Amino acid sequence: MKRRFPRLKLAARLAIAIVLVALSSFALDQALRTLIPPPPFLVVQRTWLVETIVRAARADRDGTGQAVGRFLDLEVQPEPAFTQGGGSADFARALQASLGEALGRPLADVRVRADTFSDNFWERSATTSVVVIPRLPILLTPREAASDRWEPERFDRVRGLITHKKIAANRTSVLGRLDIAVRREDGRWLVMNPRQTGDARWHYMRNLLAIAGNLLILAVFSYWMARSIVAPLNRLAGAAERLGRDREPTLVGDMRLPEFAAIAETFDAMQLRLKRYVDERVQMLAAISHDLRTPLTRLRLLAEYVEDSDQRAQLQSNVAEMEAMVAEALAFMREEASQESLETVDLAALLISLADTHHDLGEEVRYEGPDHLDIRCRPVAIRRAFANLIANGCKYGEAVQIVLAAEDGWVSIAFRDRGPGIAPEDAERAFAPFVRLESSRGRETGGTGLGLTISRDVIRSHGGEVGFERDGGFTVRVRLPRHGA
Repeated sequence: MKRRFPRLKLAARLAIAIVLVALSSFALDQALRTLIPPPPFLVVQRTWLVETIVRAARADRDGTGQAVGRFLDLEVQPEPAFTQGGGSADFARALQASLGEALGRPLADVRVRADTFSDNFWERSATTSVVVIPRLPILLTPREAASDRWEPERFDRVRGLITHKKIAANRTSVLGRLDIAVRREDGRWLVMNPRQTGDARWHYMRNLLAIAGNLLILAVFSYWMARSIVAPLNRLAGAAERLGRDREPTLVGDMRLPEFAAIAETFDAMQLRLKRYVDERVQMLAAISHDLRTPLTRLRLLAEYVEDSDQRAQLQSNVAEMEAMVAEALAFMREEASQESLETVDLAALLISLADTHHDLGEEVRYEGPDHLDIRCRPVAIRRAFANLIANGCKYGEAVQIVLAAEDGWVSIAFRDRGPGIAPEDAERAFAPFVRLESSRGRETGGTGLGLTISRDVIRSHGGEVGFERDGGFTVRVRLPRHGA
């Protein structure tokens, strides 16, 4: 069925993910503002603020303090918990001068602290903020709100009203904090603050929720994008790793990202071409090896008519060696073409059986390890691989000790003998087909040079590895995964 819509490429997906992160973050911020609204702004006129504080200070007779309307709270304290000035020192100094003149008090009896409101996320006020404007009505533009230039007004003691000096028109101030204190006659201070309508802890809770929510959004979208990129790469890596072990190609199949889909199609085509190439060569070699049997049979028959006994024996030995090579080659080709299924096998029982078989033939083979150890493998192939290794050890090392041990997710099988072994520089050549190392093998001992080749091929097809070690003798060590390839 043909797709109605083309699949998005990686660049488009990244762009969409970035847009979704931005939209999700904005939606979270709006939701938090709705659930936990930010502190309100108290908007007051400059003259009202000064007149209200003057009336409150003059009306305070009993020394207990009381609320001033709905907007300011009064409290009597031995000493104010703030100092004169603050972040908006010019405004504080101007208001201090206006209040001192209106109350007829020295500046030492009036204290004002004002901090400019900051819209920065981390410094945003957690309490009620104050907007002081020169007059009403006013259009509060950003330019108006940005000015903090203040000059003191004059207080008319007769009419009890504020009179303005001729000052700059742009003098609105937005304050994140405003504290005012006036010294009373008894030495204590009357402290006035904007009334708080909410708990400041909710402000910090909203900020923490915003941070946690944005981090969660980033984590979710990052994981989604990383998984959409890494998962196809893992599939490709797994298919490439199995390509060297399995007889049949592991097709990657369809992928969502067009870029990876093109790579997967190319990789699958390469696997099929390699499989076809290997099958053709295997079939050709198998056919050649099979056809060699007929002329070899003729040579064996002709050898019987040779009168010289030494020449007849030499000819028969050469023909037997060639027949052994052909038989081994055919066995190797059959192993390449076989498709034996994985089964759960008691590896310990298999090794004990091999040791007993060689012991019955008069060879010294001993087993050391657990009585039972199950693994997933191809039993016929793995038995043949181990039989080759034991036969090599008996032929060139006099005796073989088999040591089986379990590791984390793996099994280790060591085949130790007393022979001279294989030199480190010849280790890789020893596994090559039809290679016989002169230091350990000669024509008189027989052999075709395919035993180690077949063993390593079988072990690698199970996801394992084989190598040589020297620990007082010569050891061939095999490691296999317990759950199969």
